[in-house]
Amino acid sequence: FEGVDMEVLKDHQRKFLRLAFTKIPESIDVGKLLLDKHQRLFGMGLNATHFDSVAVHLVGTLQHLGVAQELIDEAVGIVGPLRGVFEQGAAEAEKSREEEKAKNEEYLLTRIGGDAALTAAVDEFYARLIKDETLAPFFEGVDMEVLKVHQKKFMQMAFTSIPSDVDVEKEMFKKHFRLFEKGLNETHFDSVAKHFVETLQHLGVAQELIDEAVGIIAPLRDVFVKGGKSGTRRLSLRQKLSKVFSRSGRELR
Repeated sequence: FEGVDMEVLKDHQRKFLRLAFTKIPESIDVGKLLLDKHQRLFGMGLNATHFDSVAVHLVGTLQHLGVAQELIDEAVGIVGPLRGVFEQGAAEAEKSREEEKAKNEEYLLTRIGGDAALTAAVDEFYARLIKDETLAPFFEGVDMEVLKVHQKKFMQMAFTSIPSDVDVEKEMFKKHFRLFEKGLNETHFDSVAKHFVETLQHLGVAQELIDEAVGIIAPLRDVFVKGGKSGTRRLSLRQKLSKVFSRSGRELR
C-alpha cells in the first residue's frame, strides 16, 4: 500500500463489495477486472497467500462488527472463488519475470558482466583515450564525467536492445558534428576501437564477447567516414570564405 491514496482505494473497495454483494452485471468479467487492477502488484510479488491474509482480515472485521456468522460465510462464498485470480496473476507474473531474466541473460551486456563491468570498462576506456596524443585534442574542454555517463548509456543500449525508433547513425553523426569540423574521421574511429578492444582484454573479457561487441560497433565506422569528408568540405569552405572576408577587411564568425 506504499504510496497509495487510501481514501481513493477504500472508495473503490466499497464499490466493488457493493457490486459483489448485490448483483454483478453479466457484462463485467470480475476475474479479468481483478487481474488488470492488480497487474502491477502481481509484478511486486502479490499472490494467493496475500489473498488468504486479506480474507482473514475481512472475516475478522465482519466478526468484530457483529455480523452473523451465516452472513459472513455467505460473503466468503462470494469472495473465496476469486483466490484463483491471484494464483493466476502470480503465475503469469513469475513467468514474465523468468522470460525477462532469460532475455537479459542473452544480452551481451549481461554476458560481459553487467553494469558494474561496463562502468569499469568506460572508466579505463576514457583514461586510455585522453592519453592518446592523436585523440586527446578532441576532449579539450569536455566534462569527462558527463561524457562517460553518456557513453555508458549508449553502450547499455547497444549491448542490449536498440529501440526501433532510434536511428543510431543519425544520432552519432549529430553528436560528433562539431568534432568532424575539427578533423575527426574514420582513422580516429579505428584508434578508439583499438583502445576499446584493449580495454576489454585488460579487464579479462572473453575474446568471443569482445568480437561480438566489435561486431555491434564496427558498422558505425561509416558515420565517421562520411562525417570526416563533410567536415573537410566545411573546413575548406570556411577557409575560402575567411580569405574573402579578410581581403574585404571583415571577419568571418
